[in-house]
Formats: sequence, structure tokens, C-alpha cells
Amino acid sequence: MASGYSLTTHYGGQGLLDSFSFFTGNDPSNGFVDYQSRDGAVAANLVSVDSDYNSVRLGVDSNSTYTASDKGRPSVRLTSPDAFTHGLFIADIYHMPASTCGSWPAFWAFNDQDNGNNWPVGGELEIIEGANTAQRNLFSAHTTAGCQAPTTGFTGDQGRTNCSPGRENIGCNYASPTSDTTSYGDAFNAEGGGVYALEWDFQDLKLWHFPRSTIPDDIVYGHVIGPDPSSWGPPQAIFGGSSCNPDTYFFNMSLVFNINFCGDYAGNVWGKTDQCNLLAPTCEEFVAGNPNSFQETYWDINFVDVYQYGPLTNMTIPPLSSDTTSSSVSASSTAPAVTPTHTRTITLSTVPPTETGDLIGPMAINGHRLLRCFGSSTGFKAFSHVASSPAMDSETCVQSCVGRKYAGMHDDTCYCADTLGDANAVDSETCDRPCPGNGRQACGGLSETPRPFKAALDTTVPANVTVAALHDRRVAYEDVLFTIYGNLADEPIPQGAPAMGGGFPVHVPPHHNVTKTSDLTVIYTTICSTNPASLVEVEYHTTVTYEDCDCTKHKPVHFTAAPPSAKLTKSSPHHPAPTAVPMTTCTETCKACGPHGESTVTLTVPVAVHTKEVVVTAIAVHTVVPVVSNASTAAYGTAAFTPGHGPKPTGSNTNMTPVVAGAPSRSISASVVQMLGCGVTLWFGLFGAMLVL
Repeated sequence: MASGYSLTTHYGGQGLLDSFSFFTGNDPSNGFVDYQSRDGAVAANLVSVDSDYNSVRLGVDSNSTYTASDKGRPSVRLTSPDAFTHGLFIADIYHMPASTCGSWPAFWAFNDQDNGNNWPVGGELEIIEGANTAQRNLFSAHTTAGCQAPTTGFTGDQGRTNCSPGRENIGCNYASPTSDTTSYGDAFNAEGGGVYALEWDFQDLKLWHFPRSTIPDDIVYGHVIGPDPSSWGPPQAIFGGSSCNPDTYFFNMSLVFNINFCGDYAGNVWGKTDQCNLLAPTCEEFVAGNPNSFQETYWDINFVDVYQYGPLTNMTIPPLSSDTTSSSVSASSTAPAVTPTHTRTITLSTVPPTETGDLIGPMAINGHRLLRCFGSSTGFKAFSHVASSPAMDSETCVQSCVGRKYAGMHDDTCYCADTLGDANAVDSETCDRPCPGNGRQACGGLSETPRPFKAALDTTVPANVTVAALHDRRVAYEDVLFTIYGNLADEPIPQGAPAMGGGFPVHVPPHHNVTKTSDLTVIYTTICSTNPASLVEVEYHTTVTYEDCDCTKHKPVHFTAAPPSAKLTKSSPHHPAPTAVPMTTCTETCKACGPHGESTVTLTVPVAVHTKEVVVTAIAVHTVVPVVSNASTAAYGTAAFTPGHGPKPTGSNTNMTPVVAGAPSRSISASVVQMLGCGVTLWFGLFGAMLVL
């Protein structure tokens, strides 16, 4: 019995919308986007079904202006509840979001089981993806550790080969080959779209792109004769192989269509791989304030078919949705997902989308691809006038722009540019002005709601002035449209894109404490060496070593109080763990220096001073007036030090009270006299020393 691929699931028209769920959560990729519910998308006209071709349109809000502080521009993200492991997936797409600054569209798949909480288990695969003004498609895969992309067997340009996301959350990827100039964005749309195909079996995941004009017959009539990937030639990208077992790294994947803005991709490459930063400083500012730039930011999906490999007993296909020709979308439709049947054989009619306008022009001229119709809010400032001719047509303009990337036409005039600037794709039907040299080709047009022309210097130009008369004045006529061709052969390889299904857990190496040293001053109370009847404060300078663990970097700093008769001074911008200076208590005799005339006092001093390991040069800070204290101090203790911005010590004796032994009472006035005597003696001593020096 013969084996091959037979259709098992068909997503198209109303059935596609009924079979996919609308994601409404916060974007996992940090995009400037507000994903709408089904009801919200219908109310805002972001989703619809075309009555002629039964295609599904998924779009964004292109009418309202927002601020960069808002959640983002309304859009949609649709996910299939059906999960797949293996199969042949055929996506026929007529239009994808244009190559516009700020946009980040994708058609992709990932393991959405348990709401994607186990990501990247089960894998993630990007089939169509790009950002900003990209013109080449990016294929990517994101897996758990151990998957390496093959190094042969593909035609695309290979990027990173390790499929496990690293610090930038980028897996392995390929860019479409340079020979495929219609793989993404504007050129894809000008071609009338095409087909992206994924063959996924136990050996590999292979991906192809076919422009509309080169779709294989076995895809066009796949429901009748069955598609045969072995006849398609080498794929543009391949994942799996001996270095990445597909059944280990890819399984239970759901399909996703979405349109994102900015975020981890379009926002991160803003102005780095393009010139979008010339339009606005940030991606969010541009997307928020320029709704007209996103008129062509939408998907037109003809269908997505899923085939499974097996015995071919009878070519069977699932029934179509009962509402395949309706152009309206029900917000509360509860139609069941498409269910395969093996008892009914019907023929699906394939209606290739046709050009809706009479004026088209050649799809390719001397390496330049037709990109279709473009508008500009600043008068195409990136373009320069190179030629005017009553015989102007597409070939003449492209020839005039040899060596330049873009050729643009309006009426009888040709313009050239190396960048599109702020030019963005608009509805191709609005470029309806016949070329003077070939009436079957389009040479630009005017927007559907023309406004009076404006000169570059804010000079009002009469509305009846012809466009041709304005060419030499380089006016900023914002309603003029260009038909543009682009040379995409040298289009750069897109930068790798981060995953969209989740964030890879980045390994953070263990933090090692750093040993630091710091100078420290301890001020303590002792007996005046020149006047035993008085107490004075003395400074003790030392160096302490501590472990800077930065453990309180983001927490309030709590300073540990010094023990009685000791205080610390230290200033540091950091707050490591507290450090202590060893202190001890000792009993000393004096001449009635106690608060009541006692001749025996208990003092708290640094251990190094008490054991005479260091010699302290006593400098009187000020004389202490003894006050009776009921506190008691252990024989040994510590003066705690927490580096950081703490209250500086003052001259107050609040924490400097010596603990004294019992002694007969004595008047405070006598103590004051002795105190003054000690102070006078010290000053005379210092003055004499200065005279000697």
C-alpha cells in the first residue's frame, strides 16, 4: 500500500478564527503592544474574513495615537489549541505585515502546554519573522540545552548554531538566501505573497519558501495528489539531525500568528541595523505617535493546512467550515474546531489571489524587485530627483538608478535613494497613475484623501498646481505616492531574534565576598594624663578588615550603637556587614575625677590600648563632665562599626559616661574646677611645645 501525506486539518476563513484562541496577557517579549480579546478585536475591526477569497485578515490599530507610557498599540496574537508533533504544514499567505519601523510580526510555533510554563521544553520554532525595515526572513529555533543545528543540507545563510538560548535569549537561526528576494515584508507582498512549508518528522524540521509564481503544483493541488516535499529541492533552513533529535527537543507545539511592536527585538535593534532612529528617538515613541505608518501592518491568510504521513487508502479531507463565505466575524462564535473525517471525500477549490489593480508593472527589473506603492509624511526626503521624461516607465527609472538601492516613480519623474527613510507601504491600489511611457504600468498616485500641497518652507501652494510643476521645488507633498523598486540582492542578514515563548533562565555565578580594609577612629574616655583629677576624650586610629558582601545594598542601613564610653566615625558609600573594634573595661585611679569625687573609675577603652600593643597620643577633644550612670559593662566588648552614611558623632557625652566604683560624694562644682584646670594645663602644654618647635 502506498504511503504519503494526506490532509488532516484545514484552517481557513471563519474556521481559522473559530479554531484559534486570542491571547490577551502581557507580552512575554516586553513589546509595546496591547493584545485584544476576540470581542475587542472584532469591535475594533482588527480581524475579518474576506468575502471573495475567504482569507483571514489579522491587523492592528492604524487610526489612533498613543503615548509611549501607554500599554501599547492594539494588535492580536492567535494560538491554536491543537498541539502537533510531526506533520507537513502548508501556510498560504497573501499579505504579511509590511517592512515598517517598529513592527515585529511572526508566524511561529511553540509548546504551549501548561500555558508555556515549561518553556523551552518542547521547543520553539519561528517560520516567518522580522523586525522594522527587514526584507529577508529569519528562521529560528529555541530549545533546551544540547541541540545544535546541522551545518549542511540548506540554502539559507546560517547564523548561530547553538539552539539553546544564551544571555540574549537567541537560539539558532538562518536567513533566507540572497537569491530569494521576496521572502519577507514589502517584496513578499508585491509578489502576491506565497507559501511557507514545514516538514517535521523524526529526523528533521525542514523549511521552504515559495513565491506566489513558483508554488509547486503538488502544493496547489495537494488535497488531490498529495504534496511531495522530496521534489522541492533543499530547504532554506533545517533543524534537527544527528546533533539534535527532533523527538527530544520539539513536541506538542501550537501554531501562532501575531504582530508585536518594539520589545526585545524591534526595540533592541532600533537604529542599530536600520535607520529607524532618524524617525524617533525610541521605538515606542514612533509606534505610539504614527498610526498611518501601520496601514499595511496586517496578515492576509488564505489557509494553513496540516498533513500527516501514512498509508494512502482514500484521499480524505476535513469538511470546510459551514460559514466559509461570510465576510463578517462573530465575536461569540462557538463553532467547534475542524474535525477530520475518513468517510467523506470532497475537493477544495484553490482560488489563487489575483491582482486587484489593472496597473502592475514587471515584478523584477535588472535585479530590482517591485515593492509596490509607498507614501511619505515628509515628501520622500530620502529620495533625490534624477530624471524626468515623457516616456517614463519602470524600466527607464530602474536604469536611471543603477548603483542605488531604490528607484521611485511618480508621473514622468524618477527618484533614487539608498534608504527608504520614512516611506512606508500603502494600499497598492492607490498607485493608479499610468506611466507616460507604458500605460499598463503604475507610476505612483495620490492618496485617497488628498490635501493641499505644502512647500518645504511652509509656503502654501495652490491646490490646482500640478505635481509635475512641483518636482524641481522638492516640496513635501505628503499625499503623493511612489511606485518603488528595490535591489534586495545585498540585503544584510537580520540580527538574531530572541525567543517569544519565554525567557531562558540565565545562570548567575555565585557571588564572592570581597575583603576590604578601612580606616577607623574610635573616640573613648580616659583620665587626663596631665591632670589626674579630670577625664578627657581621646582618639584611637586603627585599620579594620571586613567582608564586603554588599548584602544590604538595597536595604535600609541599621547602625549598631557603640558601647558606653566609645563612639565611631566612618563614612562609606557602601553598606557591608558590621565590623567591630575590640573594646575592654578597666578600673583606674585618679584624683577625685569621678562624678561624685570618686578616685576610682571604670573605663571602656580599645583592647589594643589597654594591652599597650599601641601607643596612643592623647589629644583632648573636649573635657568630659562626669555624670552618674547606672549602666554596667562586660569586661570585654566591641565597638560596632557599620560602614555607610551614618550620623556623625558629636561632642555630647551621652554615650561616654564612665562606670565608676563607689566613692564618697563630692560637689559638682569641684569637678568643674578640676576639669577647667586640666583643660588650661593641656592648652599651655601644647602652646609650649609649639614654641620649642
